[in-house]
Amino acid sequence: MRIRTIVLAALSSAPGLAFAQAPPASVKQVAYARVALAHAIASHSEIRKAVAAKNGEGELTAAIELKDRQWSSTPALRSRFTTGPCADRLRAMTKDDPLVVEVILMDEHGANVCLSRETSDYWQGDEDKWSKTFVDGQDPFVDEPAFDASSATYAVQLSVPVAEGSRRIGALTLTLKVRKDAVAPRR
Repeated sequence: MRIRTIVLAALSSAPGLAFAQAPPASVKQVAYARVALAHAIASHSEIRKAVAAKNGEGELTAAIELKDRQWSSTPALRSRFTTGPCADRLRAMTKDDPLVVEVILMDEHGANVCLSRETSDYWQGDEDKWSKTFVDGQDPFVDEPAFDASSATYAVQLSVPVAEGSRRIGALTLTLKVRKDAVAPRR
C-alpha cells in the first residue's frame, strides 16, 4: 500500500499529468505556462529561416487554395511538411513535453511551413491561431479548449507570432492535450 501511495504521489506531480488532470478553469493558465517554449521555438534561427524561405517562394492564393483542396488526398504533399530539418526541429524542441501533441509553423499567408505531425488542412489562414497572432499581433493567443481533429484529441492551442525584428513573418501554434471535461459543451 505504501508503494502505491508513493507511485500515485509521483505521478500526480508529473508536469504532463498535472495539465491533463487540471480542472477546466486552469487549462488556459497551464497553456500560458508554455509561452516561453513557444517563443523559444518561434525565435530559433532555423525556424525563422524556414518561414522566411517559404515567404520568399511567393506562393499565390490560387496555389494555396489548390494545395488545401489536395491536402487530405495527397500523402506525398503532407509528407513534405512533416519531414526535413524544420519539422525535425519542431519535434526536437517539444519532445520533452508530453502535452504537446502538434506543432504548426505557418507563413505570412497562414499556409503550413512545416509540421510536427500531419494536420487536417494545409491553410490555417482562416483560423484564429493564425489571424489573431499574425494579423492582430496577439502574443500570445490562447484559444478555447476544443476537440482538435488533426491531433484527434481534446486540446487547447497556444499561438505566437514568428518575427524578424519587429516585423511579423509567420505564426507558430502548439496544440496541447487536455481532458475531455475541460472542453465546454457547445450550446
